[in-house]
Amino acid sequence: MSLIAAKIVVTPTLMWAVSAAARRWGSLVGGLLSGLPLTSAPISIYLAVEQGERFAADAAVGSVEGLGAVTLCSLAYALCAPRLGAVASIGLAFAAFVLGGAVLHGLIRPGLWLATAIDLPMMALVVALCRPAAPAAQPIRRPPRWDMPARLTAATILVLLVSTLAPLLGPGLSGVLSPIPIISWPLIVFARVQDGVGASLDVVRGSAQGAFGVLAFYIGVHATLGAMDPVPAYALSIAASAACVLPWLFARRRPRAA
Repeated sequence: MSLIAAKIVVTPTLMWAVSAAARRWGSLVGGLLSGLPLTSAPISIYLAVEQGERFAADAAVGSVEGLGAVTLCSLAYALCAPRLGAVASIGLAFAAFVLGGAVLHGLIRPGLWLATAIDLPMMALVVALCRPAAPAAQPIRRPPRWDMPARLTAATILVLLVSTLAPLLGPGLSGVLSPIPIISWPLIVFARVQDGVGASLDVVRGSAQGAFGVLAFYIGVHATLGAMDPVPAYALSIAASAACVLPWLFARRRPRAA
């Protein structure tokens, strides 16, 4: 399979899997899975193959900075959603993402470890603010027919756009664009419109929990890519990501004591 064919096939397949999981097991699981590096990991791998390992390792630093902007976006939504309407809260959340990206990457440029120190408490705060919603009593609504094709198309376009424009954008900006929440935000918007604020905050909470795995992935890529062959470097980074996310999933599934 050629690289362009892999981009077209792998990305929508991952998007479909997360969307199907959200419909089957609920918004929180969908958010948790959407927080995994399902688009950013393929982008990083494509950058390593097409632009070189050093480029991808440097892009990982920009991605950690971009992850701070994504988390700021989630934090803004978590604060606004219970108080404002859907359009206002989503609009303010995206404004927070743009502002966060401009400040963290354009002005401060904190680097890997300072950006990590900024990301971690914000991610924990988002998790704390988004309390799990009570199980909904109403029946689950069937999404519109355009919903799944739109998600698959958006995710694929992001991967193609970032990997194609990487030589012009450079590693920093390519990295910042990689963690754009192209998977989780359609889930958040759909949950808000169909099932209300609580369901959308479940997706945000799951995405913030998954972001710990995304952060581990980028740190692993920056630390190992170039120090070892790309295959074990990405395998270790993905394993570290899964190790950060699986405890959240098992904690959710464990029955509570009476």
